[in-house]
Amino acid sequence: MKKISILLFAFVAALCFNACVEDDEPTFVIQEEQSEGPLIVTANSSVTLNKDIENDQAFTFVWEDAGYNINSPITYTIEAARAGTDFETPETIASTTDRFYSWTVKELNTMAILVGLLPDEEASIELRVVSSLGTNGGSAIKSNVISVTVTPYSTILPVKNLFLVGNTVDTNKSGAADNDDWENGTNPSSINTYIFRDADDPNIFHFRGYFEVDPGENEFKLLETQGSWQPQWGLDGGGFTSSDILGGDPGAFTVPASGYYDLTVNIDDLTHSFTPFTITTEPTYTTIGIIGASRTGDDSGWNTPDTDMTQSPFNPHIWYLEGQTLFDGPLKFRHSDDWPGNWGGTTEFAGVGITDGDPPAIPVTAGTYDIWFNDLDGRYLLVPVE
Repeated sequence: MKKISILLFAFVAALCFNACVEDDEPTFVIQEEQSEGPLIVTANSSVTLNKDIENDQAFTFVWEDAGYNINSPITYTIEAARAGTDFETPETIASTTDRFYSWTVKELNTMAILVGLLPDEEASIELRVVSSLGTNGGSAIKSNVISVTVTPYSTILPVKNLFLVGNTVDTNKSGAADNDDWENGTNPSSINTYIFRDADDPNIFHFRGYFEVDPGENEFKLLETQGSWQPQWGLDGGGFTSSDILGGDPGAFTVPASGYYDLTVNIDDLTHSFTPFTITTEPTYTTIGIIGASRTGDDSGWNTPDTDMTQSPFNPHIWYLEGQTLFDGPLKFRHSDDWPGNWGGTTEFAGVGITDGDPPAIPVTAGTYDIWFNDLDGRYLLVPVE
């Protein structure tokens, strides 16, 4: 009997030893019913936005700690949305381990524009805080919601630009043969073609245009800055990516044959498409220019001769103006210096031109711009420059 007892004791001891060895880190179980989200204690507010004091502090909101049933670092993510949208597509503003966050006048105005509020119209932003454990976003719990009422002022938001570069796209302003097919804009006689930003999503870009293939020359990439090779965008294993993501230069896009193509890239979700486009009855214009009060600051801008754009010598459907100073006011694109051949639009900075009937004029904020227009699909781009 004693022998059996000794064996049983040894067996139990071995089990305990193995359990200690194999499970040497404790497992914590988060009980959601025992957890509380953060509580915003700042009341609904109304804030005056004045561009003249845009660097002054405008608004601070504060919340109480979230409560979890385990002791772990808590990260707080601030989300914003236009009031009435129920946070269907919230914008992530910041992440912090503090229990407060502040905005300057400029930062609050930028956030208002970002969530879809219109300049010079009073509206409300809704704010909430999402708490999560550790650094991996575990057990996210949302706070209550407060609103901030503001009247945004017009501003120019910084966004990325993308340019074409490569041996399938000409960069020479004169249309003469290039000495360097991969000219990145450092040569005064060259200019890289912008591709057109989507009006609804600043991370999506489109280009419908001509790509020429010569023996051994059928590649192109995208640059963010003329005169600089970094960052650059291209392909890696067939996937769309950038040098910033890879830590090295991506491979080039390849063009199977000379012709017109539709290129679309998304720098946020890293998707792309590059498909042939067949030219059928699209006209080739002798002149395209801009017209409107934004050229002069008053209605005389509608009655003076158009400001003619430069036609790309490589692609007759691409037109541009460099360093054009504009005033607050409307603008249209017009061909042949006459009506009714014109394109308008409803979105500032980027959009797709409307030609039906008498289209609305494009709203413009005073500034100096590079202006690009594609008469194949009506896309336009106004890029602020210093």
